[in-house]
Amino acid sequence: MDIQNINALAQSAKTSRQNSTQTQVKEFQDILESFSEKTISEKPLVKPRESIQDVQPIQYVNMASSQDEIVEKVGSVLELFENYAQNLSNPNKTLKDIEPALLNMKQAADKLYKVNVFNEDRGDKLSQLVNNIQVTASVEYFKFQRGDYI
Repeated sequence: MDIQNINALAQSAKTSRQNSTQTQVKEFQDILESFSEKTISEKPLVKPRESIQDVQPIQYVNMASSQDEIVEKVGSVLELFENYAQNLSNPNKTLKDIEPALLNMKQAADKLYKVNVFNEDRGDKLSQLVNNIQVTASVEYFKFQRGDYI
């Protein structure tokens, strides 16, 4: 084999690749330009209405619960604690049977805590009680998941 033929073949291949790349770039440029011209010249699909009404303001909603609502919710969460305690003391109940009551208790305590956070009166005895309920529920959930009752 002749080295000059190899160099000529390599040069020929390089030239054909450059020509192919230039052709592809030119084709892409043509497609891009035709698309750009088409989108600029097209009319909008949606016509604005003749009269657009003003946006109505949204009324302020106070997210803070009143103290009576929080007291009522505390009572329902404490009932869940009582139900959970009864289930734990019942020898006929398995841990699998008790777990839904625990999850329900923890979710209710977390929800009560979030509602209390929005309440304006922080630092009062009711807020401290809600905080203690949430901590107790979280600790009980952790102990249950860790396996302290096995």
